[in-house]
Amino acid sequence: MEKNACDMGNLFSDLEGLRIAIDMEARGRDFYKKAYEYAKTKEHKDLFLLLMNEEIHHYEQFSSLYDTIKESKLGDAGDYLFDPETSKYLTVLAEPHIFPKDKAEKILPEFNGIADILKSALQDEKDSILFYDALAKCAKFEEARKIFNQLKAEEQTHVVKLREMLNGWA
Repeated sequence: MEKNACDMGNLFSDLEGLRIAIDMEARGRDFYKKAYEYAKTKEHKDLFLLLMNEEIHHYEQFSSLYDTIKESKLGDAGDYLFDPETSKYLTVLAEPHIFPKDKAEKILPEFNGIADILKSALQDEKDSILFYDALAKCAKFEEARKIFNQLKAEEQTHVVKLREMLNGWA
């Protein structure tokens, strides 16, 4: 029997989804930092610095939301937390698709210009939106659903910004 996305939602908590979002932002920050160090032109360095700072901002924002939720009464609810195996499962689910750890080493040598950088960043942001959308649809608590929708909206602003930048380079 095939499971839908929300059936998977019963395997993990809303709080864990937020923790994975924080990890995704950290991987994005690390990717753009490596890309910045790898870049040879000022134009590329400036772009990577901008993108890295956006990921840092999201990391801090999502971390604050996580702390707020964890400290609230929902953070104490038994069904809000879950076991380490489920945590590993979700991390493995998100990690290969959204800023994988080895992305910088695999992708950066293939970049031929600013358009390639923007296309890669755009794809990761789109994948993040899909992930947050699934978490919002499956959230057990309304407060968590609102947070996942907020995360999705944040990433949507990145997509718009990156698309505008890409159109400027085309």
